[in-house]
Amino acid sequence: MKKFYKFSTTLLLLLLTVGWSWAQYSVTGTVTDERTGEPLIGATILVRNTTTGAVTDLDGRFSINVPGNQEAVLVISSLGYLSKNVNVSPSLNTVNVQLQQDATNLEEVIVTGLASSVKRSNLANAVSSVSGKDLVGTTTIQTTDGALYGKIAGATIRSNSGAPGGGFSIQLRGISTLSGASQPLIILDGVYINNSFQRTGRASVTGAGASNQDDGANRLADLNPNDIESIEVLKGPSAAAIYGTRANAGVIIITTKRGSEGKTKVSLSQDIGFAKPLKLLGVDDWSEEKINFFFPEARRPIELERFRAAQSTNTFIDYEDYFYNNTATLSNSRITVTGGNDKTKFYVSGNIASEDGTIRNTGFERYSVRANIDHKISNVFKLGVSSNYIRSNSDRGFTGNQNNSGASIGYNISYVPNYYDLRRNADGTYPVNPYFSENPVAVTDNAINNSTVNRFVQSFTLDADIYKSTNSFLKFQLAGGLDFLQNTSLVYLPEFLQFQRAQANPGDVLWGKQESFNTNIQGVLVYNWNLGKVNMNSQAGLVRLDFKNDALFNRGRGLAPGQTNIQQATVQQIDQQFFSEIQEAGVFLQQEANYEDKIIGTVGIRWDKSTLNGDPNKFFAFPRASLAVNLANFDFWTNKSTVSALKPRIAYGETAGPVAFGQTFTPLGGANIGGLLGSVVSAQIGNTQIIPESATELEFGVDAGFFNNRLGLEATYYIKNTQNNIQNLNLSPSTGVTSTPSNEAELQNKGVELALFGTVVDKPNFRWTSRVLYWHNRLNMTRLGIPTYLAGGFGSALGTFLYAQGYSPTTIVGTPADPNIPGGFTIWGNAQPKFNMSMVNNFTFARNFEFSFLMEYRKGGDNINLSTFLTDSGGTTKGWFDDDDGDGVPNGRQRPPAPFNNAGRWVQDATFLKIREIGLYYNVPKASLTQMFGNSVENVRIGTSVNNAFLFTNYYGYDPETSTFGAQAVANNVDITPYPTPRRIFFHLTIDF
Repeated sequence: MKKFYKFSTTLLLLLLTVGWSWAQYSVTGTVTDERTGEPLIGATILVRNTTTGAVTDLDGRFSINVPGNQEAVLVISSLGYLSKNVNVSPSLNTVNVQLQQDATNLEEVIVTGLASSVKRSNLANAVSSVSGKDLVGTTTIQTTDGALYGKIAGATIRSNSGAPGGGFSIQLRGISTLSGASQPLIILDGVYINNSFQRTGRASVTGAGASNQDDGANRLADLNPNDIESIEVLKGPSAAAIYGTRANAGVIIITTKRGSEGKTKVSLSQDIGFAKPLKLLGVDDWSEEKINFFFPEARRPIELERFRAAQSTNTFIDYEDYFYNNTATLSNSRITVTGGNDKTKFYVSGNIASEDGTIRNTGFERYSVRANIDHKISNVFKLGVSSNYIRSNSDRGFTGNQNNSGASIGYNISYVPNYYDLRRNADGTYPVNPYFSENPVAVTDNAINNSTVNRFVQSFTLDADIYKSTNSFLKFQLAGGLDFLQNTSLVYLPEFLQFQRAQANPGDVLWGKQESFNTNIQGVLVYNWNLGKVNMNSQAGLVRLDFKNDALFNRGRGLAPGQTNIQQATVQQIDQQFFSEIQEAGVFLQQEANYEDKIIGTVGIRWDKSTLNGDPNKFFAFPRASLAVNLANFDFWTNKSTVSALKPRIAYGETAGPVAFGQTFTPLGGANIGGLLGSVVSAQIGNTQIIPESATELEFGVDAGFFNNRLGLEATYYIKNTQNNIQNLNLSPSTGVTSTPSNEAELQNKGVELALFGTVVDKPNFRWTSRVLYWHNRLNMTRLGIPTYLAGGFGSALGTFLYAQGYSPTTIVGTPADPNIPGGFTIWGNAQPKFNMSMVNNFTFARNFEFSFLMEYRKGGDNINLSTFLTDSGGTTKGWFDDDDGDGVPNGRQRPPAPFNNAGRWVQDATFLKIREIGLYYNVPKASLTQMFGNSVENVRIGTSVNNAFLFTNYYGYDPETSTFGAQAVANNVDITPYPTPRRIFFHLTIDF
């Protein structure tokens, strides 16, 4: 009897439990735009504190089953809109919801882990994000990194060259290393992609020096910016710690567009435009008086004869105008097809970008095909794949530095007076340049500096819903991908060029083949559950990274006429061969806790090991922790109409920068010993104790929303300390070697980032949104660990950089000597800006017109302007023969500051104001489209735009943003006759079917 009673009781409880779990009611409704009344497709409806959700259909309608039979709260959200909480019950089961556009981006979803995300309103870090519309919605940008200008607080972006195909340096929150580049890690759809400045060989052939003067483009130039849905920027270790060893300089996460459920949509876009130089400097005119002053007495008769001959024929040539002031044709054609159903969604795109350069025989072409497919295999498994093939071809010409080979336009024409004609003769030959070693017209017409890139990026994500209940779920995600990059480069100087004819083996060619193959894979378990009113999100995972690089450069000199084949060269050599294989592995744990969107905390840790380290089996730990408190979400907060959001936050994190390949080994060099092949030991020995450069960051901030989140404010202060910076330690000569890499230096970056944004005016026929950003960074070397030294640039006479404890490594020093300063020279400036500001404004008026512009102001930051050094040496600087102080010595011979012969005359303030983007568009009304095309055309958008519209600066150069040394952490502000930045003007047409 007792057994039967127990069984009956158990059965009754089970039936009651099952009955309770089956209890539910249905809620239906619509979601629309508050301002336009149009239905919002794909809006998300979620029952709070459960895993039950739904999305709206093409008419904005939804239906959802709410568990239980009590009152519940629906959280309704849509991308670009403020979410709204709606109370429902069995008796209140029909709702019509209007969502307000989110000018403050509080509802934006931000990636916080390798497999989780959080709303910006709950974020405890200052993570910058750029939507696809913000990225390319105003004008057509050549490259993705160029589209980030002025849109990220804390990012110092510098264009290294105006050549087609780009070439940009991005520094997030200052400098994170003293060696190489301080560039962020790039993640594209989960793939660790290659964004290196790959060698082209131009600097070797022209004699400029190391490959950091190749004027190459970084490989973000390969990506089609129009494929991008959003970009998130983790600017410091407090946000990027989950990425471990490669996150010292920050992380940029790029997510491309995906398909959506609904009918198939086809979009065709065509941009046509042209480019002209943004700024030209002009050249100085010559006179007999100037010739008699400038040239030595023995040269004056021939120069006067040439000048008078030019006067008689009026053959004066402005070489700057001749070489640079050409009109370039620009074209960008795109097609996208997107759609899907509840099982399979797809996004397919094709892009052809073709841009000529403003220098003849230069240009950039990119062909890109992308396919992103998401498929629901079953109720348990979902698969997403992204495939992207790109082929790009760039001809960057010959600008920048060279060492008397003449293979640089700007270097050459700095010395050529405008009365001497270098243009091609009628018989096809070229005049000999008596003022320098080469005729730049012949180089421009016949020399080649080409790179052809083939690239394939593949990513995948497999999600498995292992377990799901009404208030928890367990998910496993397997993700990864590959990035295969092949770069074929050709640099060629024909044998008939003036400089080549003077060589023992005229005719120089360098062929390069570079391949990189990056793969990564990660497995993550995510468990989301509720602990009372606290939502917990736990994740744990493994990461494996593999990087392979293979480079081979062959050079031939003494070429047969018209040949670029190395086999047709008298002297054949292997210029460089390089292989590297790197393996890295990581383990990570992260726990997030959210108490009703009021208090949000995160703790996490990652352990990494790498074959680059001295001990390849040692794991290094990278912890992180953060806390955010949404004060306005508490019941005691009553003034929500005025201060609608207020969130103080604090975050801490640690990351690392990888050791450069080969630092642990002592290289062997080939040698011929008595006619036999052999190897000799390098003068630099490896260090088997080397460890990664590490960084810690403490970030404080507050985010606020005002007037029902119509206005938003973000304020952040950070302290980032970088330890174990790798530098070469000089050894005693008695050891038989010169140096070894060591972990000695420490850097500290402190900075402030401010953002003010929102809707200024919101009327039915006029809407104005604005965003103002301000940021500054202060850098100090808190420990050097080795004796003070100078490095970078071209020596103390022209300006170089000071590496001393207590000083920023961006400090520029030079002659005259000053014994009171470490290093012994005068301080003339600092390459780091005092602060940056930017403003973007978007206007919608007369319902169908859109106007926007972006401007950026950079205060301070000095350049070493060696372009002026060259033109002063050649007497061609505009105003060279003027005498401002009336002392009888022309300006070109005595630049301030006194005593006119020191490095300070080349250090110039690079302050500027740029209007970077301007766009005006018209959306043809849908009623007009229906009348003309029926239902076959959904949208037509026409417009015009300008990229690099205006530049205001006192800096005497083509652009204050320039660098002959590419993306170097330090010394990326040396100006040597760069490719002038172009102003690009476009006309646009987009048709959606």
